[in-house]
Amino acid sequence: MRQNAPLIRFIYRARSIYGKGGDNVTDEEFTADVERYGNMLFRLVFANTGDLSCCDDIVQEVFIKYLKCGKRFPDEESRRYWLIRVAVNKCRDHTRLYRITHRSEWDGNTGREREEALDERIALREALKKLSPKYREVIFLYYYEGYSAAQTGKILKISTSAVTSRLQRAREALKKYLE
Repeated sequence: MRQNAPLIRFIYRARSIYGKGGDNVTDEEFTADVERYGNMLFRLVFANTGDLSCCDDIVQEVFIKYLKCGKRFPDEESRRYWLIRVAVNKCRDHTRLYRITHRSEWDGNTGREREEALDERIALREALKKLSPKYREVIFLYYYEGYSAAQTGKILKISTSAVTSRLQRAREALKKYLE
């Protein structure tokens, strides 16, 4: 499991720069939230971007936004959903910026030639990278984080039927990519 101490230290420095926002969270609550959600958000960011080098930065941005938002959450579920939603949006921003700044390098090819030599886990990761972000998001939340279709829909602000439809299309695309 990743150590969150550097993340906590960084964000405490950011807190001194940005102030306490709306005092939506105490230092103890904030530390507990980083410990509770930091690794899950890191996995979510990695699953969406496939870029290990940007994961800590994006997770830090999510927690800084959390500090600055000034919002009090009625329960843990609302807080978790909000953090996931912000992380997904930050991933989309990162991917959009990457494609703009690396247009000449971006050809959509994730190395099909290498898949034959890779083990199943790496092949699956490569296939997941080929999915559009809307399919990767539902796959990650449903299969990796264990949310139901209804919960996934609530997090992504789409209907349950849209989630099941995206899951079906993602499964079909993954099957095609893995054959």
